[in-house]
Amino acid sequence: MSAAHGDQRLTPSGMGTLLPPAPGGSVEELAARAKEAALASGCVLARGVDLDEDDFKLLVRSLGETVDHKFGEGQADLLKLDASRDKGKVVTGRGPLPLHTDGLLVGEQVDLIILYAAEFSDAPGSGETYVCDQLTAWKEMPAHLRRVLDEHEVEYLVKERGYFPTVPADWYAIPTTRDYGRVTSLNITTAFPRDVDQRSWEIRVKGMEPAASEEFFEELDAFLRSERYAYTHRWEVGDLLIIDNQRTLHGRTAISEGGTRVLFRGQLTLSDAA
Repeated sequence: MSAAHGDQRLTPSGMGTLLPPAPGGSVEELAARAKEAALASGCVLARGVDLDEDDFKLLVRSLGETVDHKFGEGQADLLKLDASRDKGKVVTGRGPLPLHTDGLLVGEQVDLIILYAAEFSDAPGSGETYVCDQLTAWKEMPAHLRRVLDEHEVEYLVKERGYFPTVPADWYAIPTTRDYGRVTSLNITTAFPRDVDQRSWEIRVKGMEPAASEEFFEELDAFLRSERYAYTHRWEVGDLLIIDNQRTLHGRTAISEGGTRVLFRGQLTLSDAA
């Protein structure tokens, strides 16, 4: 579902808002308006925003405290997701990323994710970001899917060691829910598509047959990305998308061979969020 008018919600479930323009406002004023809207609705989209790298860093630091950085690239106030052609890059590369929550693999609290399109030119369906209203989806999830998350451990094997240098080298379990004092939510990813060779991580349900585990994550992904819960955003230069990482999951479609996609990304922890 696309955002086009006023305070229209971005998904039928009620997640997300389009922030009305406020010409002439400062970066700090934009940050205050966007933070309020993101925390109220799960994510907020502002269009036609003009930011350079310094402006973006100011915006991020006006929103909250930067995450205690544990990744192998960039900083918490600015990482360039630049669609790298380096075969070893996945998170900052050109392939798809499944639904996930930032901070999961490194055990870090990330409350807000800030994405800004500095450059973008790609075919329809390519290089898009999708955001899932995970709280509503979890509440309405079919019992057989929820039962697996409630009763089984989920394990991860990180393959992109350059981006996640501090995590265990073998399979390790991560709780499927989290609560940092603001909201209880799912603490998961879904799996990379079967036909994707370049993966940042692998995932499995502990003790489940491999084929059954793969089928579970495929069904879970299809449910979470259904039209009721998921908003897919086609970028334009100047778009600013701020995501409440505790209330949503997000991912991206693959970037086409000729596509250009440079997003600035920031990550924040909020000590004052209700």
